[in-house]
Amino acid sequence: MARQKIDTDVCIFGAGPHGLAAAVHLRQADPDLNITVLDPSGEWLSGWNAQFARAEIEMLRSPVVHHPAPDPYALCDYINKHDLPRSGFAYDLPTRAAFSEFCQSLITDAALDAPLASAPASILSRDNALTIEARDMTISARHLVVATNPHWRKIPDWVWPLAGQHPDLVRHGSDIDLSAMATLTGQRIAIIGGGLSAAHLAIGAALRGASVQLMIRHTLNVRAFDTAPGWLGPKYLDGFEAEANPNRRLATIQRVRSGGSIPECMHTRLKGFDGAGEIILRESVEVHTSERKPDSGCYLHLNNGDRMYVDSVWLATGTQADPHALRCLRPLLADVGDVNGFPLLDKHLRLGPHPAFIMGRSTALTLGPAAGNLWGAQRAAHRITEAITGVDLSCKTATWIDAPTRRN
Repeated sequence: MARQKIDTDVCIFGAGPHGLAAAVHLRQADPDLNITVLDPSGEWLSGWNAQFARAEIEMLRSPVVHHPAPDPYALCDYINKHDLPRSGFAYDLPTRAAFSEFCQSLITDAALDAPLASAPASILSRDNALTIEARDMTISARHLVVATNPHWRKIPDWVWPLAGQHPDLVRHGSDIDLSAMATLTGQRIAIIGGGLSAAHLAIGAALRGASVQLMIRHTLNVRAFDTAPGWLGPKYLDGFEAEANPNRRLATIQRVRSGGSIPECMHTRLKGFDGAGEIILRESVEVHTSERKPDSGCYLHLNNGDRMYVDSVWLATGTQADPHALRCLRPLLADVGDVNGFPLLDKHLRLGPHPAFIMGRSTALTLGPAAGNLWGAQRAAHRITEAITGVDLSCKTATWIDAPTRRN
């Protein structure tokens, strides 16, 4: 079968919230722009929706003013117009169902085609244009936007002695589908991590009858959001942007994010299970080594001298953003400096001299600690849109996490 040849103004790789934000912003700035989206699923928000469903998450952590559209009040207006249920929590955190329905309306209103079910295998930059080779197509694009959040999984060294055992002995949180588990009665599960993913996994396992040990290397960090509200506006970002040394910027990012955190509502739920003995919170505890059992399960040796037997280990240890994890980007990244894997970008998030841009956590050295959140999707989308179209949509982007929400 002959390879399909496509000529496009902008090729967006990734059909999650960041990719959708880029497409919606670009379409609003220039309705005639030809936009081609690639995603292995062939669907908008497939991975995002699947992740929420697997972990049984019904409410977003980002406030209602942060979403893929340029207008910060668009989601709130949509919820009001269609009388959709609200979460009832502070900052008007949207429900997963309301957010999903709103995103579908953006796709329809912007007349965005379904993503092509493919992924780049190689990218060649020449004469200020790009040739993108995918499995069954060749795409000539004047611009590329990478919105897939390329990353590596963080796997503790003590895990490797357990490799090759029963497939359910050690599992990464991203691979766990709670919705497909009918019961875990009698199972002893260690969950490693102190963030929101770890909390959802712990509650989901306990609801299915498991005895859960939630192991956190620091004390449990309870706060409303991943970063303080000041990092979403000039209060802290002005100083961050004034810092020219990228190593100091990275140190600030690491200090601000300081590992995982959970909001108060999840803390309350965890304490309820902890009181019942179904989830035991082990704070300031780390696993030093692990020991396989010949028949099943394993022993975990802790830094406090304890030895604990579990039937399985679930890793909620997070990921490390790194564009190099996307193999096809490496030829472009050869012209881009980095600090610990974070690329050095211009203010429009351009990858060196190439007509290619990146979104997500990899832009943290430019956008700040909240780059990977929905706020970061909005901020990145309007910067990239300005670079490609010359149209500045930034005045429509909310800068405050506590911006007043519209009510009917």
